[in-house]
Amino acid sequence: MEQLLDFFRPEHYQLKLQIDKDSEQVEGVVIITGLSCASTIKLHAKELDIHSVQIDDKAVDYTRKDDILLIGAQLKKDQSISIAVKYSFTLNHNMEGAYLSTYRHKGKKYKIVTTQFESHYARQCFPCIDEPAAKATFDLEITTTDPADTIISNMPAQSETSTATAKTVVFSTTPRMSTYLLAFCIGQFQSKTTVNKHGVQITTYAMLNQSPTMLDFPNQVAADALDFYDDLFQIKYPLPKLDQIAIPDFEAGAMENWGLVTYRESCLLADEQTSIINKSGIATVITHELSHQWFGNLVTMEWWDNLWLNESFASVMQYLAADAICPEFQVWQEFFTGDCFAALHRDALQGVQAVQQPVQDPAEIATLFDGAIVYAKGARLILMLMRLMGQEQFIKGLTSYFKKHQYANATGDDLWAALQPHANFQVKEFMDAWISQPGYPVLAGGKQQRFLLSGETDDSKWPLPEVKDDMSGHYLINLSKAEFQAALKNFGQLDLEQRLRLLLDRELLAKTPLVPSISLMELLPQFKSESSDPVWSIIGTVLNDLKIFFIPETPAWRQYKKYVRTMISEQAERIGIQPKDNEDVNDTKLRSTINGFARYAEDSDILQQLAELYQEDYAKLPVEVRDDILDAKFRVSQEEVFDKYLECYQQIANPSIRANLLGIITGAKQPAHINQLIKLLEQPEIVRPQDHATLLLDLLYNYKSKPQALDWFYGHWDYINQIAGDKSMDDYLRIVASSVRNTEEAERFFRFADPLADQPAFKRSVAMAHTSIAIRLKLIQDDAPAVHKYLEDHGYSRD
Repeated sequence: MEQLLDFFRPEHYQLKLQIDKDSEQVEGVVIITGLSCASTIKLHAKELDIHSVQIDDKAVDYTRKDDILLIGAQLKKDQSISIAVKYSFTLNHNMEGAYLSTYRHKGKKYKIVTTQFESHYARQCFPCIDEPAAKATFDLEITTTDPADTIISNMPAQSETSTATAKTVVFSTTPRMSTYLLAFCIGQFQSKTTVNKHGVQITTYAMLNQSPTMLDFPNQVAADALDFYDDLFQIKYPLPKLDQIAIPDFEAGAMENWGLVTYRESCLLADEQTSIINKSGIATVITHELSHQWFGNLVTMEWWDNLWLNESFASVMQYLAADAICPEFQVWQEFFTGDCFAALHRDALQGVQAVQQPVQDPAEIATLFDGAIVYAKGARLILMLMRLMGQEQFIKGLTSYFKKHQYANATGDDLWAALQPHANFQVKEFMDAWISQPGYPVLAGGKQQRFLLSGETDDSKWPLPEVKDDMSGHYLINLSKAEFQAALKNFGQLDLEQRLRLLLDRELLAKTPLVPSISLMELLPQFKSESSDPVWSIIGTVLNDLKIFFIPETPAWRQYKKYVRTMISEQAERIGIQPKDNEDVNDTKLRSTINGFARYAEDSDILQQLAELYQEDYAKLPVEVRDDILDAKFRVSQEEVFDKYLECYQQIANPSIRANLLGIITGAKQPAHINQLIKLLEQPEIVRPQDHATLLLDLLYNYKSKPQALDWFYGHWDYINQIAGDKSMDDYLRIVASSVRNTEEAERFFRFADPLADQPAFKRSVAMAHTSIAIRLKLIQDDAPAVHKYLEDHGYSRD
């Protein structure tokens, strides 16, 4: 693929933007100084109206071809030049480039402007070489037509001037960095500031409609995280300040812009009204983004095929840092039960991408951000490497890597070279086999073969210097019948990671011909007395996966709910429905898991007890079971509270309560309510575009609303294309593919999806949908009869 860095090497950008939020128009001037590498210049410029182009103050001809601005000039190689471009554009609404977002406060609508330039969306804000290796420094000047606005960017403000009709802020020069890390936010915000022990000023911003108490927790986590990374990497965070801001409309969870990290509101804001589970998640999002200040910002991948150099490392470091600064959250357990399982499941599909994936077309860049592979699998591989080397030696290698490549770009080979002096094995040879090929092995009888959910295999092989039954290695262990029975017999002697592996491995093996699904039905009751929340997270995953064998409202479906009630009864009785004074964090988290399955299984006693705790002032509900109470009330009194919940969803600013209310009401069973929910799919003023895919997912997994949700999806692809950014489009295909439960649904899906496979952005998603759907339908056909018979034989058909 042609890279524009071959034509021009930028050194410095001087960018001036005049932004009118009301008209949504932006006037821009960019002056780029650098070295010519060819006789002509090519710049990225997408959806920009170009008014004039000058080189060294002389007007030159230019043309447009797709998203490329071609500048006609006879230049010499390595000639120092200055390119000036005047242009204009309209703010986006799809959460890419420079885009508009809104919020309401005290009856007034507020507009804000913010940015999302990763992966290749800076070109939608200014002409540039929009490639990670094209590092340069940036001077930014922004003028807004609302003098009440706050304007923030990567660096501190150098000067600020205001008139009755405008405000202009000039920012200090950035370090040398990639275009995708430039950022700014404009609007009316509130903020709180703290200073960490190394003297960095940390400010967290939120919209005016949020509670100020929600800023203290993220400020403290950020301060502690920067201190932790400073000490760990022995290279200080190089900027004088770090800003964090919660954005009302944000496509991803967060974005690591250097010095100005942007977040979804639900991924940043927390106070005493936030549950431990949500605080834990927020802490790891913050530590993930702040690790990027080194992994990605200080040292940046050479090209997008090395995206894992950013994301895999940040996905490990987020747990290392959060565990150090918030040990009470027990975050490593979440890594094992969340990231590790997600990686194992997706990596077992034929056609899945490797962690390091070649990129041949710009449209493919957005498809690289596969959370289960580049983030989760990559993180697991890095953890495997860190445990093999020893953490101390591993960190020494990272410090060398940062020192050698700071403010520059690197590849995987550069990292392996930095780690090698601190390892007693060949790092590159070991890691290349894991990073560059998809999949992983299943081990049995001292032999390995590639594990695929289809039951097939191939000739892939992976280096395995040591095989352990903890959660270190990215592989499955297929125990013999005798070994499996021995593990159950000695279950009390297994540590947490060993118990997790036993369940995870069995759960995946049961999706193949290697192990029948009925074995899970037989296995799970052995865990009724299990009190560890992480183990119950995997038990919960197994119980969720077994749902595919049951058609709603059939006798077998009711029998399975009875099976689930039996499974959870011991732990439900032990921990009760409300938190106890000074209880262990494990029990607080476990209660949420048990209550969730009690609601699914329609345990009338637990539902009634929870519903009786309901009151309309949500702030007075016990925080740790607030979601359970609201959901239980909805299940027993849907007609009474549906309109109240929907109205509250629209009015309340608290992001965690908003998300929970939307999830609850999408479980509606009344036709009138379902019709209202389907209409929400086209009401972005109520359900923000960032939450649109989640809304559709929830409606598809409600068997009552699924038919209408499918009809809506297949009839509104053009609408989805308008509101969703590049990164989100193939998410919709995955969501709908994951809901397929029979051949009729499969045929309809592929009539729609197969024509999209010609487009690079969808090719892999469609191919993997063929694989995953075929596996799921065959599993249902082959294993459902035995699973149903198990329930009959064990008395679950009797009241």
